[in-house]
Amino acid sequence: MLGQFICEKGQIYNVVILAGGLSTRMGSASEHIPKALSKMGSDRAIDLLINRFLLVSHRLVVGTGWHADLLESYIHGRYQNQNIRFSRESVGDLRNNATSLLYALDNIDSRYGTIVSFCDLILLSNPTITGDSLYVATRETKGVVGSFRHSIDAKDGIVKQINVLDEPQTVDRIDNGVIGFFVFSNTLLLKEITYSLARAGTLSDITTDVVSRYIVEEPTSVSEVSALLEFGTEADLIKAREFWEGH
Repeated sequence: MLGQFICEKGQIYNVVILAGGLSTRMGSASEHIPKALSKMGSDRAIDLLINRFLLVSHRLVVGTGWHADLLESYIHGRYQNQNIRFSRESVGDLRNNATSLLYALDNIDSRYGTIVSFCDLILLSNPTITGDSLYVATRETKGVVGSFRHSIDAKDGIVKQINVLDEPQTVDRIDNGVIGFFVFSNTLLLKEITYSLARAGTLSDITTDVVSRYIVEEPTSVSEVSALLEFGTEADLIKAREFWEGH
């Protein structure tokens, strides 16, 4: 089991785990169960995620959709004493990660910062959470690193620009590939941006639409990840399991 996240100043956060997608790239590995219930050694991915966040979460929200009943029942049964809520999307309404975030934001407390994590991403490093951070993988990142649709330009450790790539790139071809893990200290601003984009009908991706606007208002630090497991595809899940069992 991984160690738990901590915060350098003892803050606590809303934690959003987005786990509602159709898992179309997972093939048979997610035909009958949601991706978040994929086994990783003796645990399931959702267990590794929830347990890492227990010390830093004021309220934990899991976004569900595909096979929602299975995932919600599993979490209810295993974490009865934890403050976990669900933001369920109808499978017919599933659109993109930003819409999933929109649903989840209705369940969080605006007085606290917000951590957003994709369910197919397990950080094996970076145990200390700091406010307003965007997490990236580099050529030095170990583990299983997938492909990226965004990279960043940074100066003095602060994100200056998010670049949308024409096609997904592997980390050996780009620097600072954006992974699905974000820390927002200003939840009111996060909600304002997300809701306004939804009203305008232009909400399609968290990084492209939400984060790119957030960094203009709030200086956001770059957090380079030393090791992670990303399993957005069936092939990556096999590699992630091999890495986990070998370490």
